[in-house]
Amino acid sequence: MRSLIGLLGLGALVWTGCQPDKKDTPTPDSTQLLTGGSSRTWRLQTLSVRGSSQAIPPCRADDRWTFRSDGTGTFQNSTPCDLNDPNDPSPSVSIRWRFTNNNRYLAIEGTTYFATYEVIQLSDNILVWEYTGGDGLVQETWIP
Repeated sequence: MRSLIGLLGLGALVWTGCQPDKKDTPTPDSTQLLTGGSSRTWRLQTLSVRGSSQAIPPCRADDRWTFRSDGTGTFQNSTPCDLNDPNDPSPSVSIRWRFTNNNRYLAIEGTTYFATYEVIQLSDNILVWEYTGGDGLVQETWIP
């Protein structure tokens, strides 16, 4: 009986060893998804405050984030919401960005701008991040 079990085990080992090699499709990393490999621009699609969907204000509808694979980018804001707010640059500001905490957070900084967003979802066609703003928890969905 032991020899039969051993023979079956050896047969299974030989059978799996002779299977054609599977090609593993590499999973794109967060930088690849955010930048599209070199550079990708994202625009605001939806906005939620404290779990409630909000209309995108006209001054946010033209916001654009461009992330480049070298850790640089731009924030374009043709229509600032508050001209006196240094965190609301207009019309464009250069930024540096990086992922932190195993790609859970996206830290973005410019000359007068610094923010850290918690990345909720990131794929080739969607970026969802959250942060705590003056009105509570804010969730923004961005698309290329």
